[in-house]
Amino acid sequence: MTPFALWLDRISGVTTTTAVWGLFLAGAVIYLVAEWRLRVLALFGQYFFIGVLFTRVFVDRPEMSLLKVLVGWLICGALFLSARIRQSASEHPRFHWAADLPFRALSLVMMTVVAYLASQRYTLPLVPQDLALGCIMLVVLALLFIGTEEDSGVVGVGVLNLLAALDVFYSAQDPGLVVTGLLIMVNLLVGLAISYLTVVEVEA
Repeated sequence: MTPFALWLDRISGVTTTTAVWGLFLAGAVIYLVAEWRLRVLALFGQYFFIGVLFTRVFVDRPEMSLLKVLVGWLICGALFLSARIRQSASEHPRFHWAADLPFRALSLVMMTVVAYLASQRYTLPLVPQDLALGCIMLVVLALLFIGTEEDSGVVGVGVLNLLAALDVFYSAQDPGLVVTGLLIMVNLLVGLAISYLTVVEVEA
């Protein structure tokens, strides 16, 4: 087991709830800020917190949680390269908030309250309450990204969030290696597709 996997295993029991709200803050940055560097950095952080959630699922195999983090960071690297190509094909962007910031902020707050109340009232089968909140939070962020964004990269991040929620939920039911490997391959293929669409969108 690598030192990083040991460190990830040690913090899992303390920071699960913190990781859920870390997911929320990273998603809020992606949703509210329209600067690609910060968005990619926030996605890096989001995948770290997703890895912390997976340490609750793979209690005896923290290396699987590390694998989830590394796959997520590999996807982030591909998105970073695509964003660099996109920047070179257009004007150099500056930091700015999303154009419809008040609407987005209000939608984010309302959907977060709904996610929290849903996790308190409805229980997911065989999923602890803190992990259930993480799954619902990822689904809420995915719906916001897919439903209100025109940028193909952010819509793709919404799809990745949806896959992450499905991954956490299903792995809590059956943490088998076959399904885990299949979901990792699906995530990689989706990440490559998002990167390709980001570049093609500029060339078009």
